[in-house]
Amino acid sequence: MKTLNNTFLPSNKALLSCLMIGVAAPISVQADSIDDLINDFTAKASVYTDSTGVRIEDRTVQYTRTYKDKKNKADWKLEAHDYDVKVKTGSDTYHGPDIVGTLTKEFNHYITGQLSIGAVYLENQRTRDYTKRNKYNAKVTLKPNKKVTVNVEHGEDLLFKEAIIEDDNNKLVAGQTSKITGSWRAADRVIIEGGSQYRRLSDGNKSRHHRGAALYGISTGTPWVWAGVEAQSLSYEESKTNYWSPKDYEAYSLLITGNHKITEKFSIDGNANINRTKENNSNWATGGAVTIGANYAITENTSIRADASYLESTRDNVKWDGSKVGLSFVVSNF
Repeated sequence: MKTLNNTFLPSNKALLSCLMIGVAAPISVQADSIDDLINDFTAKASVYTDSTGVRIEDRTVQYTRTYKDKKNKADWKLEAHDYDVKVKTGSDTYHGPDIVGTLTKEFNHYITGQLSIGAVYLENQRTRDYTKRNKYNAKVTLKPNKKVTVNVEHGEDLLFKEAIIEDDNNKLVAGQTSKITGSWRAADRVIIEGGSQYRRLSDGNKSRHHRGAALYGISTGTPWVWAGVEAQSLSYEESKTNYWSPKDYEAYSLLITGNHKITEKFSIDGNANINRTKENNSNWATGGAVTIGANYAITENTSIRADASYLESTRDNVKWDGSKVGLSFVVSNF
């Protein structure tokens, strides 16, 4: 199979989410009740398809355990993934578990650290070849003041959740990724975002991705609506034939994002962009993306969310589009 698909997309997320950070402490040795053991449970299911024939079915279960004392807390997270990745054009199906454990520690009000360690084990159902990869990710969040947030991150993982990338030997490609992102609340209605990413792939290729955005709060109450502009660039050291890897790609977008609380239990949200892109020496092309979602609180501690997205772009002078639908169920504070 010689396909790629979704390594880089013009962003359709106009605003960085606020980071909810916990404080770490020694683990208590006292006996735990069932209420202490079960803090948060999330089940998700989604299906992604695109015009090149890729289909990714993702079923995810996540459990979060929080240890507390009177002053501090430490967040432990355990995620179990069961992926079913199908590529119609190549008749390949990958299936297997993805397990990761996460520890979050807030050292003080300004610095938070997060470490994730796990492994992914996939089998190609056609060839019966196995791919096993240990994975990790380390992240530090800096908040020098209430207006500025900076994230520094480094990790390694297979890229099958982003794209079906195979090397020249038909092996799934992994990526070692370093990135820095940040946001600045320049004014009550102005947010500036930016970030850079460097990735070293297991097939020897390397990529760089840069992004910057400026957003203005049209409505900061209900409904909540922000709009702005965004610029991105992506470059690969080598252009490969078996996946989309432009040496020079740039995208400029107009963005809008918002949410509205319909009732105490029901809310809707969405974001969209329209962009102009240019790849290598090709002509400028027009693309866009839209995402809509809905949240419903079944009870005080139980909620359900449905979302759908569609985007289109031009790659190698060929029109490309992709779509995704998902459903998630969250139970918290047992």
